[in-house]
Amino acid sequence: VLNREQAIAAKEAGATFIVSPGFNPNTVKACQEIGIDIVPGVNNPSTVEAALEMGLTTLKFFPAEASGGINMVKSLLAPYTDIELMPTGGINPANIKDYLAIPRVLACGGTWMVDKKLIEAGNWEELARLTREAVALVNE
Repeated sequence: VLNREQAIAAKEAGATFIVSPGFNPNTVKACQEIGIDIVPGVNNPSTVEAALEMGLTTLKFFPAEASGGINMVKSLLAPYTDIELMPTGGINPANIKDYLAIPRVLACGGTWMVDKKLIEAGNWEELARLTREAVALVNE
């Protein structure tokens, strides 16, 4: 969700929370006004502090790998002891367990199991298999 209009549309469609790629104070304010939780994207101390200023403590770390990966997650969590992060962007089978092993990482977002070509082909069985594989990997 990138703006007020999308937040309203998402809530009207039944969303119970909003996830955004970046930190936009106007979008955060809109979500707070319409009574829906938002998890905005952050990737540096300034955006973490802006989120904290607006009362947010559950944050999306995006784009995770391009923004310093696991080392940056640990660096942000060290001084900001009240936040929890959900890394997305560059998460894959090779690194997801390393992210999830970090205290105060709530979840990770990944798209490796949702191949656009499989969607276009309507290959739901393969998409389901890849998704089951991803869940099994995390549960190992």
